[in-house]
Amino acid sequence: MAVKRTEEVKLRNIANIASIAIIFFLSAAFVLETQMSNVAVNYQLAAIAMIIALVFVIIIQRNSINKYKMAFNVPFVLFLFYTALMMLCRWNNSHYLFTCLAFCAISCIYSRFYRSLAYIIITNILIAILYLRGHAIGGVDISLYALLINWAICIFASIIMLLLTRTATIVLNKALEHQGSFNDLLATTENFVAMVNERNEVVYVSKTLSELGNIEEPALAQGRPIIDLFPGRSLKIHAGKMLKEKDDYAGDWEFSLNGQKRYFKASSHSLPGGSSGTLISLYDMTHLAERDEIAAMKDSMKIGLFFMDKNYVIQDHYSRYLEELLSDTKLFGKLFTDVIADSVNKTELDAIKDYFKMILERTYDQEMLDDINPLNELHYVNKLASEKKVFQCVFSTVERDRGEVFILATVYDITLRVELQQRLAEEEARRQEEMAAVFELINVEPIVFSDFMADMEFELESIDKYFKSEDLSAHDVLVKVYQSVHAIKSNAVILGLSVFGNKVHNLESKIKRLREMEGDVPFNEMLNLTMDIEKIAQEKEGFRDIISKLQSYAGGNQSSANKKQNVTVLVESLAKAVSKASEDHEKQIQFAANDIDAEAIEKGPRRVIKDILMQLIRNSAVHGIEAPDVRASKGKNETGTIKLSIKMTEDHKTIQIRLTDDGGGLDYKKIGEKALNKGLIKPEDVNNNDLLMKAIFAPGFSTADTEGVHAGRGIGLNLVRDRLKEVNGTIKLRSEAGKGVLFLMNIPV
Repeated sequence: MAVKRTEEVKLRNIANIASIAIIFFLSAAFVLETQMSNVAVNYQLAAIAMIIALVFVIIIQRNSINKYKMAFNVPFVLFLFYTALMMLCRWNNSHYLFTCLAFCAISCIYSRFYRSLAYIIITNILIAILYLRGHAIGGVDISLYALLINWAICIFASIIMLLLTRTATIVLNKALEHQGSFNDLLATTENFVAMVNERNEVVYVSKTLSELGNIEEPALAQGRPIIDLFPGRSLKIHAGKMLKEKDDYAGDWEFSLNGQKRYFKASSHSLPGGSSGTLISLYDMTHLAERDEIAAMKDSMKIGLFFMDKNYVIQDHYSRYLEELLSDTKLFGKLFTDVIADSVNKTELDAIKDYFKMILERTYDQEMLDDINPLNELHYVNKLASEKKVFQCVFSTVERDRGEVFILATVYDITLRVELQQRLAEEEARRQEEMAAVFELINVEPIVFSDFMADMEFELESIDKYFKSEDLSAHDVLVKVYQSVHAIKSNAVILGLSVFGNKVHNLESKIKRLREMEGDVPFNEMLNLTMDIEKIAQEKEGFRDIISKLQSYAGGNQSSANKKQNVTVLVESLAKAVSKASEDHEKQIQFAANDIDAEAIEKGPRRVIKDILMQLIRNSAVHGIEAPDVRASKGKNETGTIKLSIKMTEDHKTIQIRLTDDGGGLDYKKIGEKALNKGLIKPEDVNNNDLLMKAIFAPGFSTADTEGVHAGRGIGLNLVRDRLKEVNGTIKLRSEAGKGVLFLMNIPV
């Protein structure tokens, strides 16, 4: 192949050199002939034509990607150049046709038959056009007869040269193509074979390779780029690498095609004997690779695989994991029906055998067989193994040697999945029970439910005493416990607590069974009973949690009684805050909240209202209300007062909150000193009360000298300001020394 390539390059170089040389020769002949014939010629135009022709020829020779195109492009440029010279000298030369024949020779040296043929046809058409337009293509004084003779000689010589080119290229290829044995080989071989030319175009291709490119007839693939026959990006990448070094290439290809992993062993070699083709051969190794992968997977994957014959005998070459799954060894020769006999009853085993017969008959739809598979969930038991497993078995038929049909069984261990499903089901059942209990408790009147809880608590305490009594026998204890449990169940049923009632009923049935037992009741049974009663006690505590949640998350559709309860909860919370603060600071404070609009609490932002009031009231209790002895020295009642009112405006669009205390009021002097030290005000503003009142709402600002549980961190009033901002509320502050503080807040509904 290297010798052939060298010959091609040598011929191309000869044609290239001849093309450049003929430009100079024609230019020199043009100058000599015009000088000798004294014809007036524009030599500048002739020089320009020569330079243009020379540049174009060199560019074509150096930059042509497809070298075979030079068989047309180069001689055509020469033809145009020489025609231009002849026009400049007014056709004062009788050798025009024979010079064009020389251009045809250069085309044939490039050894591209179809390109040379195209060149000859096109140039002769142009020559005919020149003649018809009156140009003296055979010389000025030549007769028509002589012109036609010369033209015929040139055409005949061109045909001879074309035939020589055809002999060197096309004839050999056609001879190979018509060899019947070669075509039969390409049509019948299972390998992917092709021969490509130097342009990587298909010359011959096997049927398997053409079908790979979705071309049914190999003849239709001829002339196409070979890379077009390879579908998919990964396969084209492999093919591209092969074509870069196609003269001597060997490699292993691994790729995916139509969702299937494929393996090819690829090679390409140049054909000997000087031919211009490269032979590409691809051998499909997929089945061998799959066989090796299956063998490796069979021994390593966590799946049980085995064959069994029509008599349910397990064949050899089963997967290693199968022994671990079945907790059994040396399975070869054993009956699969015997292996699972301890896991199913006789009726189920007969049904399994009937199912295997249906599989072996191969007359039933596989989807239907999968639907009725009796071993879709096999709870496997082995007498030698203590643990229980759950298997999913899948069966299909396979033909092996001599057409004998075997059942291929695949066993999956789904124990963890089944256990998880059971836990999820139990959790879902528990959640459903809780939801049902919630809905049942909603319909129970609180007072009635309180009585029920008190009664159940009494019964449970009684049961505990019975178990601890040393004077009662086991049967006597069961009688007493049975009575208490029955009472609990009756009360639950009367209230409509069916979920809880069913649980107590099951417990009652268990006690009844134990009470009816002959002889002594086993200790473990009594222990289990105490654990069951403990679960009932936990259910009771769960009721308390549910009621608490219902009260916390009560929505807008509350009754007027519940609205009042919301007011009560709020007032009691604030009162407890005042009580705790006054107790810790040894003060006497009376909290008055008699003017509370329930509608305001219901429609307003209850969380925000509670937060801001809690902060302001604690602030008044800690900083505002004086100690009893201080108040007495000022002539005040020793008990300070904090008053709260919450009302809706007449248009029901705004909530007005008014909070007052009769304490000492704001200490502007102390506030000014603290604000100045923190840089919140300028020295000239130390007596500006309006700015000082704004300063106390700044984060971190506090007049307290020490920090405590109730105040001192300087975050309370800042929280009030931010919470009001969240609901677009406003706050105003009024203070009078010795008389207390007034907070006025407006919150839009």
